[in-house]
Amino acid sequence: MTPPDPPATIPDFLLDQFTDHSPETLRDIGEYARKETYVAPEAAPNSIVEAFALQDEDTLEAIARYVDELADFLEERDADSLEAITGDDAGDESGSWGHQRLLDWHS
Repeated sequence: MTPPDPPATIPDFLLDQFTDHSPETLRDIGEYARKETYVAPEAAPNSIVEAFALQDEDTLEAIARYVDELADFLEERDADSLEAITGDDAGDESGSWGHQRLLDWHS
């Protein structure tokens, strides 16, 4: 079984941020995206929190659904992260580029 397909509405630089998190953290990120809590998850990088402030409600809802599906996928496989399953390194050039673009935009 393959990981869930992310909706096209989620920016690529955010998708790169979700590969290195546990199912619990992904669920916390989903709650934060749905604004069920106003406290950002401790394990979530600041770049996610900052990026969420720039997203519209439809994108945040898509993010919440996707991270919940991803958390379910990881739990079914007893995996700590998507990176642990796929072997992809979230720190590759595209992830760094997206993170850097967000940081540059906020400067």
